[in-house]
Amino acid sequence: MKLPEKKKSSALPLLDHEVPQTIMERVSFLLNRSAQRIREISEEALKPYQITGRHVGVMTTIHEKGSVPQNEIGHCMHIDRTTMVDVVDDLENKGLVERKESPVDRRAYALVLTAKGKEILPKVQKLGFEAERKFLSHLPLKDQKELIRILQNLVKAHFLQTKS
Repeated sequence: MKLPEKKKSSALPLLDHEVPQTIMERVSFLLNRSAQRIREISEEALKPYQITGRHVGVMTTIHEKGSVPQNEIGHCMHIDRTTMVDVVDDLENKGLVERKESPVDRRAYALVLTAKGKEILPKVQKLGFEAERKFLSHLPLKDQKELIRILQNLVKAHFLQTKS
């Protein structure tokens, strides 16, 4: 018995590893895949310190805002409470942050960078910036700046709106 012939498509066949054009036009796919790649590059760069970009973000927030309650940093970074506890536990176990009693709320802990945390923060921030530059290196500098501006506008619009 002869099998029916398949209709020939005018479109070129996709190789197994190619992403379909329809998917390549989806903003959610593009943003997610880009974020995944930046995380991969960053985590590789931060491996010697045994921390992640999220750890660096929390440490940077503490450095810039000063001693603030743990939940405030979680709100600022959009990290849920359970994950925030895990991140702070990691940082505390590595000797990079300390929990201190909050002077304004006895039920909360204020976070402060330790001497070790203050010492490594500029180094790990630099590694993070280098990872981002590596990822963006495929774009001209003008496009890199435009992409950052557009993403900042989106984050401001969706996460930093004041409630009326």
